[in-house]
Amino acid sequence: MRSPASFRKRQRSTVFVSLLLFQLVLIILQLWLFISALEGILAHEPGMAIPGAIVSAICLAANTWMLLGLNRTDHEH
Repeated sequence: MRSPASFRKRQRSTVFVSLLLFQLVLIILQLWLFISALEGILAHEPGMAIPGAIVSAICLAANTWMLLGLNRTDHEH
């Protein structure tokens, strides 16, 4: 029979991997936004720059929130 501590450790590991995969998606989204905004600026169509910057800031906030949450759970255990 497995102990509750080993179950919690395995569950924390699964959550950590899930957050890393979500963060990877956010980083790829930010790269895509940066490339799209840069292409728009080079084509003299800067309309994509402001929405791209806003969504990129939201991605930054989500990444920061996840980092703070991971630090908080790490310090608890």
